[in-house]
Amino acid sequence: AEKFVASGAAKVYAAVRDVRQAVELVESSQGRVVPLPMDLRDWHSIQAGFAAAHDVEIVVNNAGVLRAATPLAADALEDLEYEFDVNVKGLVRIARAAAPVLKANGGGALVQLNSVASLVSFTAFATYCASKAAAYSLTQALREELSGQGTLVVSVHPGPIATDMGHAAGFDEIAEPPQVVAEALVAAL
Repeated sequence: AEKFVASGAAKVYAAVRDVRQAVELVESSQGRVVPLPMDLRDWHSIQAGFAAAHDVEIVVNNAGVLRAATPLAADALEDLEYEFDVNVKGLVRIARAAAPVLKANGGGALVQLNSVASLVSFTAFATYCASKAAAYSLTQALREELSGQGTLVVSVHPGPIATDMGHAAGFDEIAEPPQVVAEALVAAL
């Protein structure tokens, strides 16, 4: 959001589960960031978000969850179900709600933050990798399906990023700052 504002975006919608999380961002952007309550597991919140963001031209689906589970872990199925609900089904929900809005606004772009984990599996994060591989597969299908309405679909595959998720996964020493991904994304668009 900060990079889009710095790059001249007149308005940036920030979809968050709790709009209180965006107060500082809204203030620092002088009101150019508009928080929207949205949860990728809640179709109604996504529909309401896109009804409010009827003028959106670029959608960046950056939401995702990670639970460290090997394929044979006792909680592997529960972790896989949760990760698929957010990382895979959430992408489909976002795409379904965003596509008509993007079409109405000239096509625009849908950006999906996948991961290097969508291309290669890491045993300790096997369920997460499976969800990201599925999201990447869907991103490729969306690229083809949405091309007819003039919507650019971009799949982003970063390595570890210095976020709460990266910290929880133990990637502090190798994680890149989020700004690196944001700068590359904006430059690519």
